[in-house]
Amino acid sequence: MASSSGSDVEAGFAKLQGEDFEYYMQTYSIILGRNSKKSTVDVDLSSLGGGMNISRHHARIFYDFQRRRFALQVLGKNGCFVEGVLHLPGTPPVKLDSQDLLQIGDKEFYFLLPVRSILGGPAPVPRGRNPSGGGGAYYSPALPPSGRGRGRSDDDVEDGGVVGKKVRRDDYGVGGASGSGGRSHSG
Repeated sequence: MASSSGSDVEAGFAKLQGEDFEYYMQTYSIILGRNSKKSTVDVDLSSLGGGMNISRHHARIFYDFQRRRFALQVLGKNGCFVEGVLHLPGTPPVKLDSQDLLQIGDKEFYFLLPVRSILGGPAPVPRGRNPSGGGGAYYSPALPPSGRGRGRSDDDVEDGGVVGKKVRRDDYGVGGASGSGGRSHSG
């Protein structure tokens, strides 16, 4: 989805950012898991190297309108990690904050919220989180070389208060291949 200026800017309600993929959430609810002959999912983690322990419908990320926040509902029998805490099916949905580290199967990725509203106004700033600044549209973790955690490394650069990897600049504060919204992209 290109902006009116013709750039490769993507937009969505939220973004999933892994070491080798990104997915722009353009609906209020998405299913993560693995595709099969009988059904498809929005984010096929098995095709992204998520391992064999991913259920067809492993998790759902959705916007909870009553609580005015995003949440993750665990559907798969092996559960999901959110910030290192295992959540199993049958438990209440887990509140998601921007920059939360999620793990489903062997696949780790971040949940990111926009720094500003996709409608043009500023987005609310979550407590304790630093926006990527410099025009970036999503909060972004400073990914260390291993892709784990939120620490900084010698490869991190500062650009007017922005801390991030030295990569091709895009409007999301985290480098990597740009893609079309509503699809996952591997790089």
